[in-house]
Amino acid sequence: MTARGHRAEAALPRLDGRPEAGGRANDHVEETDLFDALSDALADEQFYAPLGTMADPGRRFVPARVAAGWRGSERGVWTAWSTPGARRAEQGWKIHVSARPERAQHVLDAVADTCFAEEVPFKHVSAHFFFLALHHKHGARSQAGKFCAVYPPDTPVAARLLDRLAEALHGEEGAYVLSDRRYRDSRTVHYRYGAFGRRSRLLPDGTAQPLLTDGHGHEVPDRRLPYFVLPDGVRDPFVAQEPAPHLGTIRLRDYEIVQVLQPSNAGGAYRARDTRTGQLVLVKEARPHNGYTWDGVSAQERLRREFDTLTAVHAAAEGVCPRPLERFTEWEHDFLVMEYLEGLPLVTWINRSSPVLLADRPAADFDRYHAACRRVLGSLDDALERLHALGLRFGDVSPGNVIVTPAGDARLVDFESATALEARPARMGTPGFVPPPALTAEHRADPLFGDRYGLSALALTLLAPFHNAPRLTAANFALLRRDLAAGSPVPHDLWKRATAFRRSGDDRAWTLPDPGQVDADPLGCLTLLAERTASGLLALADTDRPDWVFPPSPRAFRTNTVCLAYGTAGVVHALCLAGVPVPEEVRKRLREDALDAADTLPPGLAVGSAGVGRALARTGHLDEAVDLLHAADRHPLTATTTTLADGRAGIGLAWLALHRLTRDPRHLDRAAAAGDAILRHGTDLAPTLGAHDARGLFHGRSGLALFLHHLTGETGEPRWLSAGRALLHEELDRAVALPDGSLSFADNAVNRRVMPYLATGSAGIGTVLLRYAATADERLLAALPRVLADARKVSALQAGLHDGFAGLVYLLSEHADRTQQDADRQDALRLATGLLKYAVPHGDGVRWLGTGSLRFSADVASGSAGILLALHRALHGPGDDWFTLDPTHPRDPRDPQDVRNSRDSRDSRDNGGNHP
Repeated sequence: MTARGHRAEAALPRLDGRPEAGGRANDHVEETDLFDALSDALADEQFYAPLGTMADPGRRFVPARVAAGWRGSERGVWTAWSTPGARRAEQGWKIHVSARPERAQHVLDAVADTCFAEEVPFKHVSAHFFFLALHHKHGARSQAGKFCAVYPPDTPVAARLLDRLAEALHGEEGAYVLSDRRYRDSRTVHYRYGAFGRRSRLLPDGTAQPLLTDGHGHEVPDRRLPYFVLPDGVRDPFVAQEPAPHLGTIRLRDYEIVQVLQPSNAGGAYRARDTRTGQLVLVKEARPHNGYTWDGVSAQERLRREFDTLTAVHAAAEGVCPRPLERFTEWEHDFLVMEYLEGLPLVTWINRSSPVLLADRPAADFDRYHAACRRVLGSLDDALERLHALGLRFGDVSPGNVIVTPAGDARLVDFESATALEARPARMGTPGFVPPPALTAEHRADPLFGDRYGLSALALTLLAPFHNAPRLTAANFALLRRDLAAGSPVPHDLWKRATAFRRSGDDRAWTLPDPGQVDADPLGCLTLLAERTASGLLALADTDRPDWVFPPSPRAFRTNTVCLAYGTAGVVHALCLAGVPVPEEVRKRLREDALDAADTLPPGLAVGSAGVGRALARTGHLDEAVDLLHAADRHPLTATTTTLADGRAGIGLAWLALHRLTRDPRHLDRAAAAGDAILRHGTDLAPTLGAHDARGLFHGRSGLALFLHHLTGETGEPRWLSAGRALLHEELDRAVALPDGSLSFADNAVNRRVMPYLATGSAGIGTVLLRYAATADERLLAALPRVLADARKVSALQAGLHDGFAGLVYLLSEHADRTQQDADRQDALRLATGLLKYAVPHGDGVRWLGTGSLRFSADVASGSAGILLALHRALHGPGDDWFTLDPTHPRDPRDPQDVRNSRDSRDSRDNGGNHP
């Protein structure tokens, strides 16, 4: 890597963004999802909301002088300026200007004066708080550095503006805009070729993909990546020669990069090899004027402070921190080189070691694990005690900052949050490991309270993935201990540490049952929980809001707030299935919003018109439902996508639901046509599934198999079932065998995380395997108990139906109804009572924390409506859930004989006399 010029600029973005450097091709997608969840939790203390809707973001940016005729309009976190006389283009050379926070107003005034003079539209970040959010250390790298954006109507104007802005801002500094190329020697002016307007195409998942026309006249995606990229056929007119891309090994002075460990907006962390000694080292990167925390401290300030801290701590108390080796500046970026600690990140160590996360482990395994936890905690106690004796607090005691060595000891890493005890703690930390403001206020006299709280939360994480729920009370944790005791009693010493700072009570109108009450009457407690959940849902309804009726999860703001998965349709569907009267104003609002959005919805079941139509049918709006399903059939995306969530399988399932409701044979014909279209793909299904050969119920082959199973039940044609069996075999070809003998599944062929959940993972695939068990297919029968084993968890990071604990409850409830065994029924009910530990009483109802457990949500995917579906499934047996189509046979959950009668009736109908 060179130290100056274009080659350095090309290499550094490649270091932290390009797949060739060790990252994944879809890293930018995952980091954007993470940023969305975090940023949507900032605008409101109760619910998720787009960051730009924050009522008072504080100090705002406005040009000091506004030219006559120009008007500003708020667009999310941006303020856009234009005038009727300004020329506009759909695409071209977009100019981005960066700034330091303390110089942002001056930079804005220079940009505004230039754009007013040239009559070119522009926009800028609206407020200082929004500036910190976009430049935050956890911000999206594709947005890194952007403060102002300018939209020249053509290339000559772009060239003139680049010159004028570079001259006006000479001497100013700002963050490097990773998606762009810097203009000549300017430290603030950047450019890229991209779309200006809102031209986009709808994707099957309901998100919009920006579009532009490449140099050959083809419409292509506008790729907004954390490195500079040009559309095919477009040449950069602002450089004499296109810089050669860096090829081969990336080297920073004497260090050769081996692996990208963690790319981030602040810079990144890399494993490297010292070419002089051959030793592995850890290299941390800090980009200038970026990666801020809420106190305005930049990544470079933190890195330099961290080097000083490591140097002092290592000299005074060797072994407390990694040994610092060197700090240097390459190009404009700072790098810290330190000892590479062999071992596993704590979360990885827990996933591999905890018997709570494994199937059917003996008591001796728990004893060994608890002893290992004591060793980990003891190591951290010693390290923190030595650090505190030096007058320092660590500041962010969390799993991401702990390595477990091969010997079983724990080491603290990442000292960027460490501060002197007499100084204010750094305004940064990991959600779930930072004390809530009320507790911080109570312990303001204790300068070590943050470390003590973080260590307690970390002890809880060792016992169960349950830390990220700051609104939960002592009652929730008592229920957690009950659930953990099903595997092995939790030792008193570990439990005391894990719950040391949890609230002892609350002042809510309704309190959760204690473990004794749950054991004495599990069905009664679950019935009451379902009632309270429904009451809580109805209390959340607000039909006067223009943006949503029920508070959704962050994904709704990137798709729509009317759909089944994230919107009003899903809540209405859940209430109807549970037999809860839906207020007329909610029904009316659903119909109005559905009709208003009809032309903009994708076709699918989860986020599109098929799912909304299915919900409307339940509320009696059959004509509107039929219209929406016909629109789904005709939608161009339907020809390209077969999945249950977004494609033909889900649309076919919606037609089957309409047929069940009306017995109109035309609806069954449409469902059969969907089945025929899927079968025509033959073995070439992968391009029609989710990205990267997706697995699982919603985006993989098992979702198609579920639809084909239901199609057989309605038509009596065994060919659908035969095709479904073949698809399940292909899904099992992609299974991952875990050390405990269970089977799990990754998201896709690129992201290899295995999951036990409903949307992605073993719970969803297990629900389909259960339905095919009657076919006596030996491979499916053999796989089923191993898939069920992966779903037998006592806890999960979040409660939701799609990606949380409720999905596991759903699967085991299905299993109990299929087997008719009392032991399986008791197993399912005990798991279902595990939902109580996530419940948050509010007034006379219950609320549920949604995605990431950061804010409350009402939707099906992660919030109250999905929990209600899981509770109804556990209590009352099969029904018309949004992703299934089982006949509804209400049963008394207290009567095992009724369970068996319901099972016999259902099998008779589902089999249709045609199962092989």
